[in-house]
Amino acid sequence: MNVYFIPLASGRFEPYYEQEEPDEAAPADGATPGFFARLAARFSQMVREAERERHEQIHQPPASAMARLRRTLMGWVAEHVAEQRLLWKLRRADRATLHVPDDMADATALPLLRRGLQKDADRHLRLLALHAIGLVASAPFIVLPGPNIFGYFFTFTVVGHFLAYRGARRGASAVAWNVVPNPALTTMRLAMSAAPPECYRLIHEAAEQLRLPRVARFVERMAARPA
Repeated sequence: MNVYFIPLASGRFEPYYEQEEPDEAAPADGATPGFFARLAARFSQMVREAERERHEQIHQPPASAMARLRRTLMGWVAEHVAEQRLLWKLRRADRATLHVPDDMADATALPLLRRGLQKDADRHLRLLALHAIGLVASAPFIVLPGPNIFGYFFTFTVVGHFLAYRGARRGASAVAWNVVPNPALTTMRLAMSAAPPECYRLIHEAAEQLRLPRVARFVERMAARPA
């Protein structure tokens, strides 16, 4: 698998993975028949629906307030699938290629990547514990008519954080990384110090060179977040 070490504002880097087509939703590792199997199945269904809506670009206006809420939830899920897919993929990876700016040394890139992945593992573990409480608290809403939006939300976050924790931990300690210099990422680094509209032009130019159609949006969104 190819991972891109995207330079962001203030010298930050963020690993990025992009898949052209939606794949089979990641199941929970070692799920056994019963509650956890049902949780994993519901999670997989949500991911498939969110990916389908994103790729098919369904624009019909929802007919009811509940349908609008569900559409909003599916949009949120689709965004977080894109953000967490790298970590989900790393759960089963033995080797991966890390593309970095061509002026960045391996000795700098790899420790920075592994520290970042370990921080991600710690963060997802904390969030897993918090959202598991929310999942349990959403159980009484099952008796209400209509879809259990709270249950859907916490199902996605609990399973998603669990898979992300597993992937981040493996990426930090077990995956063998091959570092490859990439001049397009150097262009993207230059974009971070340029003023608009030159900044956006360089970002999109680098995205075209990388052949990653969604990376420009990722960069613009992540660069705006605080370190």
